[in-house]
Amino acid sequence: MSSEPRDNSRRLAAAAGFGQVFELVKRASESSLGLHRAGLTLVLGDISNNVGAYHELGSNAIVVNRNILKIVWRSTRSKAKRNAFLFMILLHEYLHSLGFTDDAQVRDIGKRVSDEFLGKGHLAGEMAVKPLEQFFPMIPQYSMFRDRGQFETVERFDSSSTSYIR
Repeated sequence: MSSEPRDNSRRLAAAAGFGQVFELVKRASESSLGLHRAGLTLVLGDISNNVGAYHELGSNAIVVNRNILKIVWRSTRSKAKRNAFLFMILLHEYLHSLGFTDDAQVRDIGKRVSDEFLGKGHLAGEMAVKPLEQFFPMIPQYSMFRDRGQFETVERFDSSSTSYIR
């Protein structure tokens, strides 16, 4: 598979679902940093809206804020923009899962990885280092959402690493 930024950008824009976007995240990290981790689980959770996502060090789960996903999906019909957001948030947490703990460092690394993999100026790279409200102005309007404490595991998320599970 070609690793040309233009091709990767097209693949991201066309990706269908969390799993396909995450495969691109892993490929980007491996090609840029030489790092890879397998066996992660994606959980969608009703967490406080001041947290977009998190990875608890030592765990195998990435938890993404379900409410922010809903806001992003409602604020744009652009699949490319939605996938750029997914790429950025999954890459950020994937970098944490690889052992990078400092958020400022992770944002900078995420921008560099995105620039190399998707091309300089790609929306995902810009989202890595700028406030999300610049891209999705509706986010602050929905700060009244409350954490209901409900979580949902996404099936077949890291399927290339767990082909033995059906």
